[in-house]
This record gives sequence, structure tokens and C-alpha cells, in this order.
Amino acid sequence: MDICPPAPSGLGCLLQFLFSMWKVETLLIGSGCALYPLGWDSEEVRQTCSNRSNQFELGSCEIGWAFYCTGAGAAAAMMLCTWMACFAGKRQKQYPY
Repeated sequence: MDICPPAPSGLGCLLQFLFSMWKVETLLIGSGCALYPLGWDSEEVRQTCSNRSNQFELGSCEIGWAFYCTGAGAAAAMMLCTWMACFAGKRQKQYPY
């Protein structure tokens, strides 16, 4: 059974591989954002954030915009990837012109 759709010069297999890698990368970025706060109870972070930091509690420090942009980008990429996978197998209508 062939898993790749028919396409000129293996383009379908290449696109299928790239979309599957995109899903994996999105999951890794999302899990990295979820695990990032686990390091906030380290000694370096406690010294920087006035000894009040703990896991999932930063004390007097703040999270920058890059963390939120990364999380939003990972969520958007996962939704886009899912949407593209839903429509990848559908055939377009053949118009007579």
C-alpha cells in the first residue's frame, strides 16, 4: 500500500514528510513552553527574583513577550497543521474549462 499520493516527482511524499515534521516540531515547542517554568526554582533565578521564586511562580520577575509569542506561535502552527491535514486528502472539483 502506497502512503504517498500520486504527484509529479514525489512532491506528494515530500509535502507529507514536511507536514508530519511540522507537527512534531510544534509539539516540541509547546512542551518546551510548558516545561520552562520548572526551572524557576533554581538558585540563579531565586537570586535574581528576590528569593521569592518557585516552580510556576516567578516572584518579582516577569515573563517577557517572547515566551507568549512562542506559545501562541506553537498553538497557531498546530491548528494550521491540523486544518491542512483535514483538507489534504480532498480532491478539487474538475471544472470543464
